[in-house]
Amino acid sequence: MAEITDRKKKSPRTGDVVHVQKGDIEVEVEEPEGFTREEIARMTGVKRAIAEGRYTDMTLEHKKLLFVQWLIEHGRLKS
Repeated sequence: MAEITDRKKKSPRTGDVVHVQKGDIEVEVEEPEGFTREEIARMTGVKRAIAEGRYTDMTLEHKKLLFVQWLIEHGRLKS
């Protein structure tokens, strides 16, 4: 989970800069109106997970079907 380096509680205002850090990576983002610092940290973590391939919205069933398709295409399974 992403951590926030500045944990001061203040109301979100457009233009506030938030430093979000996960591991060795620190990201500076402008805090949009309506999101708390914690929400920004969670969204940044999900965005990074998607970019790194650690998160996908494919279901297990879809993954299995893709694997079966691969088996058929490579002659490992006959249809």
